[in-house]
Amino acid sequence: MISKLLRASEKSTAELLDLSSEFQGQYEARTSLDERKKRGQFFTPPPVARFMAGLLSKFPQRIKVLDPGAGIGILSAAVCERTLRLRSPRHVELVLYETDQAVIRLLDENMTRCRSVLKSAGHTLTYEIHAKDFILSNRHAFQQPTLFDVRPQLTEFDAVIMNPPYFKIRKNSAYARIMERTVHGQPNIYALFMALAAEMLRPGGELVAITPRSFCSGVYFRGFRRWFLGRMSLRHIHLFESRKDMFRSAKVLQESVITSTARTTKPLNTITVTTTFGADMLQEPHSRQTATTKVIDDSSGNMVIRIPENAQDARIMDVIESWPKRFADHGLCVSTGPVVLFRSTAFLLDNPNARNAAPLLTMRNVQRFETVWPLQANGKPAAFKVCTESLNRRLLLPTRNYVLLRRFSAKEERRRLTASCFLKANEPGPYVALENHLNYIYHAERELTNNETYGLAGIFNSALLDRYFRTLSGNTQVNATELRAMNFPDLETISRIGRRINTLRDFAASKVEHIILDELGVNGILERYLMEFAR
Repeated sequence: MISKLLRASEKSTAELLDLSSEFQGQYEARTSLDERKKRGQFFTPPPVARFMAGLLSKFPQRIKVLDPGAGIGILSAAVCERTLRLRSPRHVELVLYETDQAVIRLLDENMTRCRSVLKSAGHTLTYEIHAKDFILSNRHAFQQPTLFDVRPQLTEFDAVIMNPPYFKIRKNSAYARIMERTVHGQPNIYALFMALAAEMLRPGGELVAITPRSFCSGVYFRGFRRWFLGRMSLRHIHLFESRKDMFRSAKVLQESVITSTARTTKPLNTITVTTTFGADMLQEPHSRQTATTKVIDDSSGNMVIRIPENAQDARIMDVIESWPKRFADHGLCVSTGPVVLFRSTAFLLDNPNARNAAPLLTMRNVQRFETVWPLQANGKPAAFKVCTESLNRRLLLPTRNYVLLRRFSAKEERRRLTASCFLKANEPGPYVALENHLNYIYHAERELTNNETYGLAGIFNSALLDRYFRTLSGNTQVNATELRAMNFPDLETISRIGRRINTLRDFAASKVEHIILDELGVNGILERYLMEFAR
């Protein structure tokens, strides 16, 4: 029997994912990218599917596996492929959910092929395809039972493997209402898939998912993180160094992450973190063990999942978190620009020299250390009307010293954080208008000094803080909530940094980094590591 299994494995293992990949190609050729994006459909590359199936640590003689949002079924095929490598016979039971009628025929054909290959190798496979919405058809999992309503028995699974759809849902949608105790604000559908899948696991069952990394931080996912990590133990995290190579053809903006968790309230002491470049999983991933207390942090009450990519990033976390006070404890505030362009059209001006006009600043005006205004005419509004109504609506800010910070970075931009100085001495008018794609930093009780302004901009433009921020967030968005919760150097140190930066003839990144690391006492291997990013 064993020799039969091995011969069948050698012959058929590659066929399963190869065929799944062919089915994906057929489907993508018949549908547009826009159609797939509306459904939140991003198919898993075969090497990634194989890696995910390999993260299942338990494979009993009979295993029941859930694949919600199955698509073509490549993840289920990867589970079957892994079964072929086992020496003793297994019985695999797959339960798959898929709502796209155009893909279900291919999914059924794919699973039929998997069943045939496993049978020829001495294994057995049964499968059920549910042409239903996974969330809506299992809503009873999150509904409170009443005296007159008994919840149906939940199916318990040994494992879940999934690449759920990704799209935001309205807070009053049927999905959000079902899980209103778990998610808040405007959540993404993938978090609901993760929550429901966790609820359907039996004790000790495993969940392997590839999702955006956005659930690891931010206010919208805070309730979900607390609920999820209260039931699931995080075992393994896999990062992709390149966003654009993960779902190359789909132009996905968000950074993707693979997580492996188990249904238990007892966390491990360490979490395995692996890294590869994009979807190329052929090389052995770089692997390290990281203390669970370093990855899961609830010190700010936000239950954040931080992911240091290497030992140097872990050391950066130690340096920054050794600072005794948080950003807000120094009297520093961060707010979002109040001007939403499409809601403020009555006040937008093309002429920067118009009478009763204030500068209108957007992300394009914010460059490293320098706020550039006006920009060369490009058909965009350059100024904002100063009048009783715009003042009453609090769309204008008083001219004072600010640090301006872009809230978004470009998809593959080298730095997540870009900050400029806005100095009162350089501005003749009493007001400035800041668009809502900017954050602005100021002191709660007084005006920032020039040296403090330059020092703060230097910290935010540094590789030190940029690398730290990347451990907190996979988003291209810089959230004010995350900034407020950061530990930060005292204002005396920031002022010394700013005084030295202000003497530079230019703001070359390496010079700025040297000043910051020198004042903060960071040297040795960590200094050399950071200077690589400052070139």
